[in-house]
Amino acid sequence: MPDIYQQIGKKIRELRGALSQDALAAKVGVAANTVSRWETGTYKPTPEDLDKLARHFSVPISVFFPELQGEDPRVSALTSALGGLDKKDFEEVVRYAEFRKARRIMDTAKRKKPK
Repeated sequence: MPDIYQQIGKKIRELRGALSQDALAAKVGVAANTVSRWETGTYKPTPEDLDKLARHFSVPISVFFPELQGEDPRVSALTSALGGLDKKDFEEVVRYAEFRKARRIMDTAKRKKPK
């Protein structure tokens, strides 16, 4: 089974599609070879990097983590709590929650990595 960074790299390649690595690097503000290294799992993108990529591709950050793609019973509680927010504020809260989940997964992966 591929590790988390290989899964992330595969998803970046899928999202990038016909866009060159250099063009994507310029759009998210990283060095040109960084995208290549993310895609191969050589470099490990930070949660901030994943947030930039998710915003660029207009996808939730959770697309980089397939295990987060399920239903959760807490959704109805969040829906109730977020009901009064406008669209922009709602999207920002969702992005923050996704960012926190991504950070937790990446921190867990770092702790499991043998030295």
